[in-house]
Amino acid sequence: MKFRFVLSLMLVLCLLSSTAALAADSDVLYNGEITRRYPNSYTNVYDKMDLDEDGRPAGKVLKTMNAGNKIQITAVYPGWVAIKTGGKSVGYVMRHRIDVLSNPDPVSTPDYPIVAVPYYTVIDRDVEVKAAKDADSDTLSLLTEGARVAIMGLEDGWAVVIHKRVYGYINTNDLSELLPVAPSVDSAADGQPIAVFNSFYNNNPDRIVNLGVCCKFISKVLRPGETMNFNDCVSPFNAANGYKLAPVLKDGETKMGYGGGSCQVSSTLWDTLMQLPGITVLRRNPHGDNAASYLPHGMDAASGTDTQNFIFRNDFDFPIRIDASTHDLALFVAIYKEL
Repeated sequence: MKFRFVLSLMLVLCLLSSTAALAADSDVLYNGEITRRYPNSYTNVYDKMDLDEDGRPAGKVLKTMNAGNKIQITAVYPGWVAIKTGGKSVGYVMRHRIDVLSNPDPVSTPDYPIVAVPYYTVIDRDVEVKAAKDADSDTLSLLTEGARVAIMGLEDGWAVVIHKRVYGYINTNDLSELLPVAPSVDSAADGQPIAVFNSFYNNNPDRIVNLGVCCKFISKVLRPGETMNFNDCVSPFNAANGYKLAPVLKDGETKMGYGGGSCQVSSTLWDTLMQLPGITVLRRNPHGDNAASYLPHGMDAASGTDTQNFIFRNDFDFPIRIDASTHDLALFVAIYKEL
């Protein structure tokens, strides 16, 4: 958990207003380039991170860049990065339009796109996740008693969460408690998680059933040196195992299949485990070009097919316990140190 303090500093950068001016001397978090996945297209750099009602960038285009153009990344947001080139701040680029090449300070800065979560909460009343720090803003999700949510930080009386590809906000007056995640593995108290993460999903009843079934299968203890093969752990994907027919991304197309939604569980588990230095990822397959819409670009781990799987090993010298659950459109994963 060596990145906890650094990530809290990075969070200050990430919680800046989308219309805030870019500082010319912003620290460089990552070196990268405009992605080569679209070799014959231009990538726009915008003056702000706003989207229109159709989800398209709504800011002013400051410049265009070619595939392979080198950039420096100074801040990371759910859907965007702030960049500079030639030592000068330029603007904002959507995350799926960049590739990260190197980490100038790997001792202090986590590998992209790791996000360390310092807090979580257990909802005990009806709570709305808002689109802005404003009670009159749009409601992104409605949560009820029993939902567990990862909290990225606090700002102006609001708890900040990652809601798909934007930030969401919960009024802290609606939270009875803010529970800390252990700042390090060694300092974890009994019953305190050493890592948590959550993702939000849409209200598709059959897909929600599948998420719950997967969560049940992966909620287990892993001994030191033990490996979890996600596909083996949650399969077979059939009705006998409790799965329903739901949309599945296969061969670049969306089809109906038993277990649709398993990728969201493997992705949320991956985002939780990546915060821990004692976990070795043996296999992880990201989704396609624009990745999975329920998480920021680059934070997914596909599963469920012969070519897509997530496999990891517990290299801590102690057992870990995985606790995964779904409630009110929120999928939550916590990792505990078994004493």
